Amino acid sequence: MTDPFFAALRERRPDVDIVILPPADPPEPLPEATADQLSQSAQVVAATVAAIAARMPEPTSDGPRWEPYNSENVRRWAQLEARTADGDVILGGLDQAFRDARWHSGVAAKAFHRWTASRADVQIVGTWSERHHRLVVTVTGQILRPPANVREALA
Repeated sequence: MTDPFFAALRERRPDVDIVILPPADPPEPLPEATADQLSQSAQVVAATVAAIAARMPEPTSDGPRWEPYNSENVRRWAQLEARTADGDVILGGLDQAFRDARWHSGVAAKAFHRWTASRADVQIVGTWSERHHRLVVTVTGQILRPPANVREALA
């Protein structure tokens, strides 16, 4: 190896084999979404947002709305925010409620409290800062590729 980085790495770690893989093939484009799939995604995100908002004290909301995911795809997105001293309790309650509804859900408490929940068609990330008493929950729907004329209307 003539590259200085890999030469230094090989010298420091002779027990490690260095393998350089070729670039991965780009992913296949998603199939074009139907009007029903777009409607279903909007409904799922709206229902999820409503379920979360019902457990938050006076939440403010941004969305739900369509957001571009890349040049051809979109996803439904919403964010809820509230000021509360009980964010850890709220996230714990949300975690239990979503587990009971058979979602993949979990809470971790490190520098801040973080709740994640997901299923095939929607993902949730919630954070609470004890220091700032700020609870933020973001809900995103699945990534879809609408027809070009629909994508322009959603933007």
